[in-house]
Amino acid sequence: MQNEAQMPWTASHASRAAARAPAAWGRLRRAARLLPLLLAAPLISAPPAVAKESFTTLSAYSANNPQLIQQFEKWLGCPVSHLMVFTDQATWEGIGWPQWFIDQFRALDKPVLWSVAMIPHHSSLKAAASGAYNRYYVTAAQALAKTKPWPDGTIKVRLGWEMNGDWFPWAARGKEKDFVATFRHIVDAFRSVSDKFRFEWNINYGESMDPLKAYPGDDYVDVIGMDFYWKHQYLPSDPVKAFETIRDNRYGLRFIEDFAAKRGKPTAYSEWGIQGDNAAPFIELFRDWVSRHNVLYTNYWNHDADYEGQLSSGRWPASEAAFRAAFCPVPGKAAGIARKP
Repeated sequence: MQNEAQMPWTASHASRAAARAPAAWGRLRRAARLLPLLLAAPLISAPPAVAKESFTTLSAYSANNPQLIQQFEKWLGCPVSHLMVFTDQATWEGIGWPQWFIDQFRALDKPVLWSVAMIPHHSSLKAAASGAYNRYYVTAAQALAKTKPWPDGTIKVRLGWEMNGDWFPWAARGKEKDFVATFRHIVDAFRSVSDKFRFEWNINYGESMDPLKAYPGDDYVDVIGMDFYWKHQYLPSDPVKAFETIRDNRYGLRFIEDFAAKRGKPTAYSEWGIQGDNAAPFIELFRDWVSRHNVLYTNYWNHDADYEGQLSSGRWPASEAAFRAAFCPVPGKAAGIARKP
């Protein structure tokens, strides 16, 4: 998603974090907390590839608010199997110390897809590509390594999401080599701490940049991901045509799945969303698409920050019913999609 208005966090904010929750989350990806700076540890070899799974798990964007996840589960009728959490993007110290976010979601006792910023605002991707900031990646890894693993024993991290757009400081267009070098530095830093980490390389739908120019390589990528949204101002208003457009675009769903299959990698749709009360066909087509591919997880954008896609509000009853039928066909079981043989 395009960068949004945010509530920046500083050292003084962090000192009050334990006493109160932020009053307005918006799409808070980046609360900060200061951390002592540590030197990078020696690097270790790459871990083995992630084992394939037979079930695609579902979660939802919740403005980094655990209460909103619980509300989503109640509305859906199924528990989510994992969480998606954005850590700090405001400062290097915030990137290096994600403990506030870890503590925020600890009580839910679920594995997390950690979206970790590559660099903060007003920082240089070229400097990061030189390895100048590796110590922050190491300290972030030291904190995240202690979090609850996924059922396969891994801890999943999404780096440099939507890098083919121009709204994040790690935008790769024209800086592809620096993006790749920075991505590799982060992966090496995390692996120096633990071999449990697995990394998602993520692109945004609808951009003209060739994303493969910024692919870090098979040794550094475990999951190939995409974010996409049905935006009526850019896509057909007909739900079937809208989905087919996203699927068949030069760098759309088919591109992602074909590329991942050639690399022997699973895929993920870490952010996606719909709008309006006629979205049932779109939802059903996406469910069928996921069931036919090796998709590890999806995360629905159940919020109105940046993209007005909240389904649990009750304003789009037909679309809501279709979503529940697609992702929670048996109430009480974990939300997700069984793969078709």
